[in-house]
Amino acid sequence: MPERISGVLLHVSSLPSLWGKGDFGPDAYHFIDWLEETGQSLWQLLPLTYPDHTGSPYASPSANAINPAFISPDMLRKTGLLNDTDWDICIQARETGIHDVRRRAFALAYQNWKQNTNKEEFETFCNVHAYWLHDTALFMTLQDLYQGTWYDFPAGLRNRDKNALVQWEKEHANVIRQFKFEQYILFDQWAKIKTYANTKDIRIIGDIPIFISGNSADVWTHRDLFKLDENGFPLVWTGVPPDLFTETGQLWGQPHFDWKAMKADNYTWWIQRVKMGKIHADVIRIDHFRGFCSAYEIPYGAPTAETGNWIEGPRADIFRTFNKEISGLSIIAEDLGIITADVTALRQKFNYPGMKILQFAFNSDTENAYLPENYESSDRFVVYSGTHDNNTSRGWYEHASDSEKKMLAHYAKCNALNAAWVLIEMAFYSNAMWAVVPMQDLLNLDSSARMNTPGTVKNNWTWQFDVFKPSKLLTKNLKTLTKKSGRNRL
Repeated sequence: MPERISGVLLHVSSLPSLWGKGDFGPDAYHFIDWLEETGQSLWQLLPLTYPDHTGSPYASPSANAINPAFISPDMLRKTGLLNDTDWDICIQARETGIHDVRRRAFALAYQNWKQNTNKEEFETFCNVHAYWLHDTALFMTLQDLYQGTWYDFPAGLRNRDKNALVQWEKEHANVIRQFKFEQYILFDQWAKIKTYANTKDIRIIGDIPIFISGNSADVWTHRDLFKLDENGFPLVWTGVPPDLFTETGQLWGQPHFDWKAMKADNYTWWIQRVKMGKIHADVIRIDHFRGFCSAYEIPYGAPTAETGNWIEGPRADIFRTFNKEISGLSIIAEDLGIITADVTALRQKFNYPGMKILQFAFNSDTENAYLPENYESSDRFVVYSGTHDNNTSRGWYEHASDSEKKMLAHYAKCNALNAAWVLIEMAFYSNAMWAVVPMQDLLNLDSSARMNTPGTVKNNWTWQFDVFKPSKLLTKNLKTLTKKSGRNRL
């Protein structure tokens, strides 16, 4: 496959679905068909993991478990796990407005599967994923009963007393097994989508957040790998200082790794996490790549991220370990924000492409590193009009300063109606290795379609199609642009 290619950023949850948020159902396949029709070679996703209570998949209660909201009842029926009677029950429930029909569909599928005597594939799945699956199943079932965080579990379970865990497993064996079966189905449904994309020469770009929620199966299980006090509470929080996104920085409220302990364990937790990422995607975008050089620690309990310290990370050591333990690894380094020379050197040492965001290109002068004319031809980059953390490009232009609009006018005649397409063209014609644009920009949507506003916890992660039916004009224009810019894969 040629290096000069392009694609679209669209999270699974934004796909249309009869059952609520987007899922691993028919519209995922329809979207892939459209990518093929327009000559695209990449589909970039946000993390497939569970979201937190705000809806963010970047603070998940599990580093590896897939969000159960992605289960497709349509695919359950297609594989025979739902019979005609079950399907009628689901359709009737949806039409009468019953909440979360998807969960009801899965419960029916699970009961049907239990009658199946052949459990070999399921057992193999459980064995392959033993490092994380069982502990995550315990954690999720515990959280269902003890609402809150793992700090609210009874002492024996909170501290993972062996006898307490054994007793819990005995008393809740069915629900624990049901969780594992749910993950088995999710892995299978997504694997079929990825295979379908790959047969059309479309690569999946996945996303791994660098940090994990403190209220997670991972921290509960591996307390020794994180900077915690004797009761399991974080000693510090992670985040970033004030930057282009937020005036007071970003306080993520996630614990930091104890890198010495992780190194002593040969980075096993990270290796397992990246292996999962490679199962789900052909390319892995690692969020906050600079955190492997040094990460910003904020005192536990601080109200903002304005005061903190940069703490040394594992640097090249962890990536050498990845390459030794995981073959064929392809990584995109998210290197946005405050980037020092050592971060760029680490990225270039392993030949990882960095990221360029065109919405950042017009807030200074002609030396701006995000302007396509300043991309180093000897380096590798993926260029975006914007990402999930940016406004839509139309929304960005509508809120841009006069100086930004004036700067952009040097490159193209621009207004609110065509600003998104101007940035899309700029991305495609740039010398960046890959060009990826959000679906919202292709549809020329305003700020109401923004996916996330960093530093806020409300009204994020909710944008979704009512129906996926791009116009013939958009399809034609994107196909033409892809060919003219030399990014078509044929």
